[in-house]
Amino acid sequence: MRRIGGIWPTITSFANLTRASERAARGKRRTRSVARFLSRLEPELLAIQRALRDGSYRPGTPRQFTIHDPKTRLISAAPFRDRIVHHALIDPLEPFFDRRMVPQSFACRRGKGQHRAVRHALRLLRAYPYFLKLDVRSFFPSLRHDVVLDTLDRLVKDRRALALCARIVTAGGNDGRGLPIGNLTSQWFANLVLDRLDHELVERRRVPGLVRYMDDIVLFGTAKGALWAEHEYVAERLGSLGLDLKPRATLLAPAKEGLPFLGFHLHRGTIRVRPDNLRRCQARLRRRTEQHRRGLLDDDGYARSLAATIEHLRHAHTLGLRRAWLCRSSTGERVDCSGNRVIRGGNIGNDPRNARSANRNENTPGNRNDNLGCRAAKTSPSPDRGGRRGAMLTSPPSRRAP
Repeated sequence: MRRIGGIWPTITSFANLTRASERAARGKRRTRSVARFLSRLEPELLAIQRALRDGSYRPGTPRQFTIHDPKTRLISAAPFRDRIVHHALIDPLEPFFDRRMVPQSFACRRGKGQHRAVRHALRLLRAYPYFLKLDVRSFFPSLRHDVVLDTLDRLVKDRRALALCARIVTAGGNDGRGLPIGNLTSQWFANLVLDRLDHELVERRRVPGLVRYMDDIVLFGTAKGALWAEHEYVAERLGSLGLDLKPRATLLAPAKEGLPFLGFHLHRGTIRVRPDNLRRCQARLRRRTEQHRRGLLDDDGYARSLAATIEHLRHAHTLGLRRAWLCRSSTGERVDCSGNRVIRGGNIGNDPRNARSANRNENTPGNRNDNLGCRAAKTSPSPDRGGRRGAMLTSPPSRRAP
């Protein structure tokens, strides 16, 4: 594929910087630094534009903090001014980068994402008898700057755009290694480094099945020996990029045993949420509930948080779990939600408690409060209509005298 060039005027245009500021401000407009920047939006964007065009732009000092969800990670939050530059750089390049990548890669791409990766892995799990799960050790901190810049040089030929990429890459990490976790540019640059491996596995090695979400890689095949050979090749190829595999995370197993992937445990017939991921979701929901009770979180914010958690759990078979979580009062007591569903038949246009088959209001069969309802009936094939499905059987056909 040809390299992209002549992209610098688009990156530094005022319209592109304006769109970048809108994207960078999503969900953060109430932050003091963001609100202060947006109050002087036009002069601030003009200053960024001048700095980019005359080459004086330099990334600022990020705010760093540590999270433990589930393992310890150092997160770098770039200043809002730098986040605008990141969006201004990536947004024009994203369509080109996306066309370059293989369909089996799901991270950082529109129309892809974590849940689509899980669904794709489930389809491959049903199609092949064995899988090989791989994980890169300390992926973001281990990325070499020269490898990242060489990868970008293979895709972009605009010298000024590459110079901006070099300033962003070299501003983070230590001793020529490491990309800061949390930056939009870090996610795309890291994804493009492993895209080189994706093309080799799909186009040269002809791997039967592949799914990758950032540094989580799963290969599928029909024989263990072939997958072990791919393991040796991936390890050697990653070594040439300055990366190595995590031995404890390597797993070669039959598909019938299930695949742990992206917080879920996939089986051929079902998808379950992994217990550690479930505990984190429940703890997050409790925190949001307590914040809402104290008035620290408004109704809209609490509703969005609850909807996001439920939508995430819906991608697994968790109907009973979601009912157990949501059928509780504000004091934490269990609420009986069983009266809100109709079992075994049900009625159309009737109160569920008056369903004839369930008798939830404890009426006798002869005392149903004169409730009228419409019930769906099962149809059977009729002998006098040639056995067609859906034909109504009214009365038995009359026998003719011989």
